[in-house]
Amino acid sequence: MSASEIADNKWELEASKPPISDVGGILQIVVVTFFAALFGWMLMFTFQGIFGSKRETLADAYSNLTVDGKKAPAAPPAE
Repeated sequence: MSASEIADNKWELEASKPPISDVGGILQIVVVTFFAALFGWMLMFTFQGIFGSKRETLADAYSNLTVDGKKAPAAPPAE
């Protein structure tokens, strides 16, 4: 091997190491970890909404609402 190839290999070896020894590298790892955790948190709630138990919401009770907020009276029996 020539001297330039050896120097190139040393540079590639140094460039492939993660930068965990300085503040910028540690901050980068912290930020990426934060965004990965945020994505996982949102994904968890997405799956809870899709596969979780059904809850009755205000949208489900829309037909029962009246002006004063009480349940609508039952319809009179048909004759």
